[in-house]
Amino acid sequence: MGNDPPSSGVRLDHLLWGAGGLLAGAWWVKNQADEAKKSRAEHDDPDGTATICKEVAPILDCWEPEQYDCEDDYADDLYQFLCDEYVDDPDSSGEDIDLRPDTCQGVPDILIDDRLVLEVKVNPNKAERDRLLGQWAGYSREWVTWVVLIDTPSYRVRELEELLTTKGLEQILVFAFS
Repeated sequence: MGNDPPSSGVRLDHLLWGAGGLLAGAWWVKNQADEAKKSRAEHDDPDGTATICKEVAPILDCWEPEQYDCEDDYADDLYQFLCDEYVDDPDSSGEDIDLRPDTCQGVPDILIDDRLVLEVKVNPNKAERDRLLGQWAGYSREWVTWVVLIDTPSYRVRELEELLTTKGLEQILVFAFS
């Protein structure tokens, strides 16, 4: 009797295995959900897509947009900046940047190496943000999708990020420029 475990009816090792099983199950479910949110580009070439994103993000951070009258002018300026800084850089993997390509998913502003879409928007109002969710969701099935916001107040940027998360589109990144 001296070495017998207390007789509470529940064995500690079973509890630990049960808790471990729950954690493993939760991890598996989350991993499956994360996999389902990946774009076709990420599934087809995960390393190449990750490399492009790692190379483009700091270039995008360095972009300093001038003041323009319309959204298309901002997209044109960003396109030219990316051509100069990404495609023309011998150290980058950049090969192809398309401005407003006609695709089966629509016409994204900028498509980089058939893996990354940049969608440029100037201070979109609530109705426009709501309408764009479907467009961005479609793009994100095919490519990694980033939204480039121009002259958008920080509270609206937060609202958009929260809306993307609420709709299960948190994989769409938002870059804001003032």
